[in-house]
Amino acid sequence: MVKKLKLLVYLISLAATVVYIGYRLAFTMPFNLYAIDIIFGLIVIIVELIEALEFGVYFWHVLRPEKVSPKAPKIKDEDYPDVDVFVATYNEDEDLLAKTLEACSKMKYPSKKKVHIYLCDDGHRDSLKKLAKKYGAEHIVRDNNNFAKAGNYNHALKVTNSPYIAIFDADMRPTPDFLIKTVPFFHDDEKVGFVQAPQSFNNPDIFQARLNKQTPFEQDYFYHYIQIARNKTNSVIMCGTNCVLSRTALKKAGGFAQATIAEDVATGMLIERKGFRGIAIDDVIAHGESVNSVPAFLKQRSRWGRGCIQTAKAYGIFRFRGLKLSQRLDYFVAINYWCFGLKRMLYMILPLLFAFIGIIAIQGDLVVFSIIFFTQYLLKRFVIDWLERGYKSSTWSKIYEIIQAPYMAVVIFGELIGISSKKFSVTPKGNNNKKRGGDLRLTIAHLLLFGANIAGIVVAAIRVQDTGINLYLIPIIWMAINTAYLLFALLFDFRRSRQYKNFRPNAVKHYGIKSYLGLLKRGS
Repeated sequence: MVKKLKLLVYLISLAATVVYIGYRLAFTMPFNLYAIDIIFGLIVIIVELIEALEFGVYFWHVLRPEKVSPKAPKIKDEDYPDVDVFVATYNEDEDLLAKTLEACSKMKYPSKKKVHIYLCDDGHRDSLKKLAKKYGAEHIVRDNNNFAKAGNYNHALKVTNSPYIAIFDADMRPTPDFLIKTVPFFHDDEKVGFVQAPQSFNNPDIFQARLNKQTPFEQDYFYHYIQIARNKTNSVIMCGTNCVLSRTALKKAGGFAQATIAEDVATGMLIERKGFRGIAIDDVIAHGESVNSVPAFLKQRSRWGRGCIQTAKAYGIFRFRGLKLSQRLDYFVAINYWCFGLKRMLYMILPLLFAFIGIIAIQGDLVVFSIIFFTQYLLKRFVIDWLERGYKSSTWSKIYEIIQAPYMAVVIFGELIGISSKKFSVTPKGNNNKKRGGDLRLTIAHLLLFGANIAGIVVAAIRVQDTGINLYLIPIIWMAINTAYLLFALLFDFRRSRQYKNFRPNAVKHYGIKSYLGLLKRGS
């Protein structure tokens, strides 16, 4: 009964979205106004059409299916194959690498002789040879650093030969049962291409550290729900660490993808394109180190975003042979996500353009528009979050996105128009990750947007006296909402990252009332 009720609400929400888009196209386009109004009107409706498509895919592929994580089959001890373990490093400090190598050496396996650990060193450091030997690993170096991590791994593939490869970032420490919970998936199923486990961290992520520890890790919903749902459509995203791959699948895919700085996403897609399956599990079987400083966080996210746009350009999601329509849609949504900065900036600028210079991107009857818009908006923003039992929060997602929006909008726009970066920037970890400061450019952008919205509300309120409330009511509400979110952004900017006492990874799994109350008092 509960499942049917949830499905009914999801269908009503989807129907409300379709009605809204139909109403927008038929009655609210500013084709009778000036060229500048028409241009912005077209931009907005295109963005809303993409959002509607994304919601349709989200409904069909994430909300609708049961999200049950696959469990590794039981196999005999003698059936466990040889596994190569690659730990990639460039400039991370040795203490960090020692912890990762130690964790790798302690992974359980029926025969430890079948586990071969390799430290893939693109920093060409002689001192790491001794460190690798201490933990029973081999030290691999190459003559150059071409193609960054992808090139590093492809070189390691040439000098190793086990049928399966586990990969870890320099800071990601597997739990002892990592291999036991991943390798059996490949037994008697030659079509399994890779098994992806979630990322988790031993320290608070940047949002927990600056806003509130009473929230889940920012990426939890992706790893534990969206990824698990993607098992149904074989569009699981490979995330570059905490992953075991089939060497056969990698060879068929041409090795690790080198045409993008997001080699992980592209490699997973290439493997699935060849008819192999990607499997996502929700067992937390590796823990890493989250970045502490805002500049490091932005550097990391810009690389992810740029890399995904490069993947779309290099391989063409909709012209790429071998993918089913469901896979194409899932990858389109995943890659298009990284345009969130552009979308958020558009939605922050639109009411300001109307308040200050009268640009009208949407026109129509106030009452009718309000009823149709807010029906679909409230269903998607709050009802679905509630039905998802607090694992998802549209409000917190918007906070995360607005914080990053000014920076990410510039980065992604540059990538879209061809100002591309092929340089792979390593995320600071270990001793390189001790700084906890903010980013002055981001703070200035938030302050300017906050001030502009306050000014916009004042200007609109003054003009109401001449034109009446109908014309300015929605822009005023819109700017007020943007101002509230920008307050959270400023709170993020002016608070220093902190390490909470007795922090427990994955202790908070739901967005609840404490998620919001904790914004006022972070605790210790």
